[in-house]
Amino acid sequence: MTNETFVKLVAEEVKNKLSPMQRAVLLQKENWGGWRDALVSLASNLESQIQQINADEKTDKERYAAFGSDGEKLMHESSHAYKSRASKINRFKFHVERRLDDVTKMIETDVVLESAGWDDVAFYRRAINEHRVLLREYDLEETPIDKALWAALDKKWEFDTVAMVFNDS
Repeated sequence: MTNETFVKLVAEEVKNKLSPMQRAVLLQKENWGGWRDALVSLASNLESQIQQINADEKTDKERYAAFGSDGEKLMHESSHAYKSRASKINRFKFHVERRLDDVTKMIETDVVLESAGWDDVAFYRRAINEHRVLLREYDLEETPIDKALWAALDKKWEFDTVAMVFNDS
């Protein structure tokens, strides 16, 4: 996955628009640092956008002031548009910073936080891993269904091959 794709994935996660499979990619421990870095970069970018909006609004006010009474209406309309845009960016920035706090805490504690469905993901990953351990511990035979389940931990969908195995029997 490219860095750009990863950053887009992080932004979509903040918006709660990821599939469980995509979220699972972020939840892999080796991605936590990159996740944090992408959130820091995103927050910085959003702050820059807010500063640019404020600068643009100030410039427009100065320019429209020179138009006299006609400029007042233009100034009011542009000011409203700038405030609306800044408000949306600030709301998103709030959620980015909240998620940054969550990910930072995950890194510091080495524990997946129980928010936004992460507890379910962690629970199912642990259950699937424990299933594999118990089968091996008790020397039970692995079935194609077991193998497909374990492959899911590696983001591989192999359940289609299970149907083929049983249909060929």
